[in-house]
Amino acid sequence: GENLETVKLYISVPGVQSTRMGDPGTAVPEGEDWDELAIMVEYTSPSTKRLLKTISKTDFETLPSLDAEGKIKIISLDVEEGEVYIYGVTYTSSASQSPKSVIGDWVNNGKKISELTISNAYAGGDMAKFVSVATGFYDLDDLGNHTGTRQTYSIKSITDPNFSNTIPTIILTRLAAKIDIQWDAADAYEAGYTDVKVTGFTYKGTKYGRLFPNIASSNYSAEKQDWTFYNTLEISQRNGRVYHYTFPDGTYIDGTATAAGVTVPSVTFNISATQNGTTTTNKPYTMNFKKALQKATWYKVNATIKGITGSGTITLSMDNTGVQTGE
Repeated sequence: GENLETVKLYISVPGVQSTRMGDPGTAVPEGEDWDELAIMVEYTSPSTKRLLKTISKTDFETLPSLDAEGKIKIISLDVEEGEVYIYGVTYTSSASQSPKSVIGDWVNNGKKISELTISNAYAGGDMAKFVSVATGFYDLDDLGNHTGTRQTYSIKSITDPNFSNTIPTIILTRLAAKIDIQWDAADAYEAGYTDVKVTGFTYKGTKYGRLFPNIASSNYSAEKQDWTFYNTLEISQRNGRVYHYTFPDGTYIDGTATAAGVTVPSVTFNISATQNGTTTTNKPYTMNFKKALQKATWYKVNATIKGITGSGTITLSMDNTGVQTGE
């Protein structure tokens, strides 16, 4: 029975991206393999008042565009007046462990936005779909600057003396972070080792990431999970590369955790080698990240294997100034 206002919304989603120039390897193409966009409107009072609008990718592509390239689409929403937060998510609705159900919990069952998760087994190993998940929210301040922190938008009647014709803009960015590890065992052979092999890796992360990892939650506790990769190709065991994509479960800003239960991941190598007739099998070396992973970020690690001595623990730097404590 409330009067509805028509609000226009500008929204941008990630497009097709190619591998970075100068990068020596290849990765999963970062395309647009999603079929549904969820627009989520949450009122500040009462916080239980919520609106969900889903748009198919086909319909999204036919929406009017703000720009000539069609990168910024214009969506019209009929909504009640009030102070609101606005969120957006792209995903494949039919994919295994799709976030469609947890978004339904948000609108129907009062689940907090900070508690919405997405499985790191989403889409059953279909990495094109995995990297096409994108999220974002309205974050413009009074000066029109993107703050990275969600902001409220005032929906008012055009007859209200405080009415503003400012159109809210939401930029969705890819949710997954990329772990990119390249290794070379040539130095170990020069040090007298033979048959040097990297036989496998274990990424120690979480079972689920958050749809909005930079929105804090006071009662969130990440469920840890190891993701193991076996390296069976002989040539790759001496000199190779592996990629792993993951959804972060929280972020750090200025060294302080903004989300309770945030996870700082690590990667464990298993190295085998022979020296002076003695073979050491699957000796573990763990590379520890210094901070939680950020969404839509590419973490490149170059590992040079010089032998199988030392403590087996390496602290990685986020800014090329970290301290290496293993070798």
